[in-house]
Amino acid sequence: MSGITILVIDDDASIHTAVERRLRGVVDEVLKADSPTKGLQFAIRERPDVILLDVNMPQIDGFKVCRHLQENPTTHDIPILFLTADDKPENLAKALDAGASDYISKPFNAVELEARVRVALRTKHMIDLLRERARIDALTGLNNRAAMDDALIAATAAFHRTEQPLALLMIDLDHFKTINDTYGHGVGDDVIRKVGMSIRAGCRPYDIACRFGGDEFGVILAQTDTACAEQIAERILDEINKIKIRAGSDEIDVACSGGLASATDMPLRFEPAELLKAADEALYTAKSEGRNRLAVAEVSD
Repeated sequence: MSGITILVIDDDASIHTAVERRLRGVVDEVLKADSPTKGLQFAIRERPDVILLDVNMPQIDGFKVCRHLQENPTTHDIPILFLTADDKPENLAKALDAGASDYISKPFNAVELEARVRVALRTKHMIDLLRERARIDALTGLNNRAAMDDALIAATAAFHRTEQPLALLMIDLDHFKTINDTYGHGVGDDVIRKVGMSIRAGCRPYDIACRFGGDEFGVILAQTDTACAEQIAERILDEINKIKIRAGSDEIDVACSGGLASATDMPLRFEPAELLKAADEALYTAKSEGRNRLAVAEVSD
């Protein structure tokens, strides 16, 4: 599905036709469901930008459908506009209480329909922006821990499905606490920002770089076998090691350690947490062997 899509859930086919005609040029596609059951299935599968929902339908009324949509994490954030021929205040209040964003009275005016749909689309756009920002680390612009967890789950599932190579690199700055304690958190934040830039510079377009937390970072290397992953990891660590931060009259060198784990070296049907643990253990090895180096996980069956 691409472009702006709305879903009309109404048992009256003439409503589908009228909406499609009157919103031509406003949306790219109008999906149509003539029953609550089909509407719920469409909403979950297609995840439209806006849902137009009839209040009065057989078997399940619009209020119950709205509550189902609100309770499902997949559809929870989709704006719902009720279509209703009953504009009594108590029923409109009930619609809003059920989770609807707005309502449109039947028979609807073309100008009003377009205006209310445009408002709902702006609402959806803002929701999407907020959700995206919630997955971005504010200091570095990299993905945050939540985004990394989701990406690692998806990458592991893809590996099990296609057996395409996959590797995970974990990075931790060496002696970062000393920098914070000596020069203050402002300088420490500058270091973190520069590290984020360096990691991004060392990654390929399809790698997924994240700030795991504090001074620890992760990079998901898709379609990458162990040998290639080692080369990329070394390149990323080299980029970080080039960083120099000016703090008053001092110039601070930045160093880091890395731990690398490859999916092809993991036991059969491993979980994402197991790959993360293997990379973390390799990182611990790099730290214990003197820091400022890369260690590769050795996983036994």
